[in-house]
Amino acid sequence: MKKGFTIVELIVAMAIIFVLLAVVLVNVNPIKNQNSAKDVKRISDLNLLEVAINAYRVDNKNYPDTVNVLRISTQLPSGNTQIENVSSGWIDQDMTGYLSRLPTDPVNDSIYHYSYIHSQTGYEINAKLESLPEQMQNDGGNDPNVYEVGNILTLISP
Repeated sequence: MKKGFTIVELIVAMAIIFVLLAVVLVNVNPIKNQNSAKDVKRISDLNLLEVAINAYRVDNKNYPDTVNVLRISTQLPSGNTQIENVSSGWIDQDMTGYLSRLPTDPVNDSIYHYSYIHSQTGYEINAKLESLPEQMQNDGGNDPNVYEVGNILTLISP
C-alpha cells in the first residue's frame, strides 16, 4: 500500500490554510497598522516641535520665525536650503540647540504635512492624521480634521 496524501486531503489542507490566512489578515490589517505608526510619529513630532518652540520662546522672548506667516513642512522659505535643516529649513529660524533636525511628516505631501504659525502671543502646529480621527476631534482646536497643538488653536483656519 502506498503512503501519501490524496488530492482531497491536500485540497482540504490548503483550504484550511487559506481560511486561517484570511482571518489573520483581516484581524492584523497591515495597512491600518502602518497608518497608525505614521500617526504616532506625527503626534511625537508635534510634541517635539512644541517643546522646542516653547524653549526658544523662553530663551529669546519671542517665537521662532516671522509673525503671522504660515509655514508648511513641504515648502522652503526663500533662501533656505533643505526642508529638515535645523538652521535653514521649513521653519525660517535657526533652531540649533533646540532640535537636531526639523521634523517632517512621514508622507510630507500636499495632504499630509506639518503647519506652523505664531502670533505675538501664541502659536499653533498642525498635522493631518490617517487613522486616529478621535485625536483630531478631541484636541481642543477649531478644526476636527487635523491634530492641533499649541497655546492658541485658532490661528490656522480650517
